[in-house]
Amino acid sequence: MKRILNGLVLLSIILLVGCGSNQTSSTSSEWTRVGAFTDDEGRYLMVTKSETEGYEGWSVGYNPGDAIYGWVIQQEGDTLKGDLVPPGEEGEYVVTVKEEGEDGLLLVTPDGEEHSFKPMDLPEIIATVKINITGSGQVAYAYGDEEVVFNDAQPFQSSFVNLTEPTTLKIGAKANEGSKFVKWTLNGQDYSTDEIITVEVSENSDFVAVFE
Repeated sequence: MKRILNGLVLLSIILLVGCGSNQTSSTSSEWTRVGAFTDDEGRYLMVTKSETEGYEGWSVGYNPGDAIYGWVIQQEGDTLKGDLVPPGEEGEYVVTVKEEGEDGLLLVTPDGEEHSFKPMDLPEIIATVKINITGSGQVAYAYGDEEVVFNDAQPFQSSFVNLTEPTTLKIGAKANEGSKFVKWTLNGQDYSTDEIITVEVSENSDFVAVFE
């Protein structure tokens, strides 16, 4: 549940702050099914209305289990259809989302697979952990005894971890070539010079990895 919740929030942030297009939608009916959805295989889907100037449409995020796709797409008739890979990134992932049953959604993937989703209830968030950088590097995190894994092919410069209970996190920093890690700060104060730190978190926290 923690990973699902974190992924959904991360998707919503990505969709709202990225660079989008000014496509107009062709709407024949009102779209009302928004929020978080899941299927029997552990995939999840998020649909929210985007009214930000320049990004009008529907913010759709999809996690099939091995990746996260998300962007603002448009309504075409009774469906939402578009590419969930943001402009400027390689590849494409064009999906179609349809209403299904009384409250569900049907997602059609680029290869024609269909997955049925039902609404999901999200637990209450007690704390949000923000992980950012200053300088040239990347960050990653893991839960409990898990190892921190950096994704060099798709490095993260920021992460948002939403907690539903007090949690142990490992947070890691990795400098890019030509740069070096200096320290972690927590809520604006010096915290540690270790690249990987283990923290117990039960309240809002803002970690920054400083590189030079």
